[in-house]
Amino acid sequence: MGHISTLGEIQLVPVDRLKRSARENLSTQVERQIRMSLLDGRFGPGDRISLSSLAATLGTSVTPVREALSRLAAEHAFELIPGQIARVPLFDPVRYRELCDIRVAVEGLAAERAALNATKRDLAKLERCLTTFLAASKANELRKTMSVGRDFRFGVYAASKMPALVRVIEGLWLQCAPSFRLFYAFSSRDETLEVNYQRLYDALAAKNPKDARECVERIVTSGAARLMA
Repeated sequence: MGHISTLGEIQLVPVDRLKRSARENLSTQVERQIRMSLLDGRFGPGDRISLSSLAATLGTSVTPVREALSRLAAEHAFELIPGQIARVPLFDPVRYRELCDIRVAVEGLAAERAALNATKRDLAKLERCLTTFLAASKANELRKTMSVGRDFRFGVYAASKMPALVRVIEGLWLQCAPSFRLFYAFSSRDETLEVNYQRLYDALAAKNPKDARECVERIVTSGAARLMA
């Protein structure tokens, strides 16, 4: 059984700051922050969130929290269980393999298009992100490694200039990212991933779509193989 995740792990901002934005309602902003925490691997399979505790931390009612988690549950990122609790689904090897097979196809496509469409500004941002990732990985700063690694990957996918495709990838990551935390629970520095990220950046800079696709396919499949092993 997963633990009740502390609100410090989620790192939500205070509700008074949330209310400053007139463009989004409160539940949307709560959802966005929980979504980013999932993508960063801050939750593991079986971890649970207390709706009432989360609402108390935000200084709001349970309603916007429930609305946010209900939408994430519809994307199979959480399960709502009795007792005002949301739980990350337990690890299922068969489901994980299926999701990874899909990710190979769609993330490979995104990388391929990114190699064709990335601007100089995109590449400069990715280079900075890669430098930060490599430093964090070499220092075994696991939480930072996961967070910056996610930034790098989605920076690559955003450079594809295919926002609908990026949304599909994000939906897949919401379901897979908790398992990334399992990987880091049994591993430390991943030098192979460092090399593959560098090769991916080089492929984008060289505008080589074939190499970019192959790099991402290798990243997804090798990561899945190590986790399953």
